[in-house]
Amino acid sequence: MMVKYAARRRAAEKWTTYLCPKVEKQLQKSIETGRHWDVNRSSDNLFEVQAEYSFAIDLHQHTCSCRQWQIKCFPCDHAIAAILADHGDPYEYIEPYFTTDYYRSCYGIPIAPVPDIEKEAPEGLEDFRVKPPLTRKPPGRPRTKRIKSRGEEKKCYKCSRCGQGGQHNRRTCNAQI
Repeated sequence: MMVKYAARRRAAEKWTTYLCPKVEKQLQKSIETGRHWDVNRSSDNLFEVQAEYSFAIDLHQHTCSCRQWQIKCFPCDHAIAAILADHGDPYEYIEPYFTTDYYRSCYGIPIAPVPDIEKEAPEGLEDFRVKPPLTRKPPGRPRTKRIKSRGEEKKCYKCSRCGQGGQHNRRTCNAQI
């Protein structure tokens, strides 16, 4: 764990982009995808993007009718198209979580090495051992039917004799023939 942590920290030090490399590629792909879509302005912050379907985007609320912007907290392709049509900067609409500075801050604190297990234990702990929990077999014969959960209902049977559904079958049917 410590080695992976240090490797990610060293890799992040080499990044020169504002966003993490994978996110930067995703942004460039979204820009390229939305380049040919029709974007219509409804008001200052409301847009309609017509791709295969029509999508409503609110730049002030950071919402899109495809719901991807709300789920991922990263502008979807439709939102990127609306931002570029508004002559805005897509980087302003991206959460700080996706930036390289945030990534570096996550891996900035090093993990301290853990000493080996083979080393001598501190004094007073030589006799201390973790023992298994005390268990006891419950008295009586084990259950043959399982306990049904709270929302589980009984299975509804259909009688082959009278054709009615319920809790009876051909053998226990009381209907007249």
